[in-house]
Amino acid sequence: MIQRYFLPEEMRSELKDPLGELITEEPTLKLIKLVEEENPPIIIFVGDYCVEDALKHGLTPDISIIDGKNLREPYHEISIHNAKVINSNNPPAKITVESWTEISQAIKQQIQRKEKKLPKEPIVLLITGEEDLLVFPAVLEAPENSFVVYGQPHEGIVLIKVTMNARFKFEKLIERMKVE
Repeated sequence: MIQRYFLPEEMRSELKDPLGELITEEPTLKLIKLVEEENPPIIIFVGDYCVEDALKHGLTPDISIIDGKNLREPYHEISIHNAKVINSNNPPAKITVESWTEISQAIKQQIQRKEKKLPKEPIVLLITGEEDLLVFPAVLEAPENSFVVYGQPHEGIVLIKVTMNARFKFEKLIERMKVE
């Protein structure tokens, strides 16, 4: 069941560590190579800077979750050609039912588009508030072997390959969050 979660103070430092594979050298180029090799069903990016860097290198995520900020500072607007933009609210240190539902629906839409072999139509989830914790519903809702990517400040990007083990890890972490 989707609920509204709040990140307790005691978990904050733990979540500063990468929750997947940290790629530090030429991270976007390495990621593009992995995408070509593994052909993940869905690619989801969380974070303005890493979305923009992917676009600069010719990689358009299926779903981009952005909040108009980088390192908590205002960031310039990112434009993705042909993207469907969905606005959602998600306050800092929380995961709202609204945002979780929007992510789940966006993933379903992208899977259906691919199954029907329709042209790519990226989805941008534009968050009012903060997108950081939305990595959780992205991992828990994405199909097996999908890629969920987010930025690791001053280090590179973190790649989470969606597997049973990754989902289990994220389920255990989210169980420790407070439910509002």
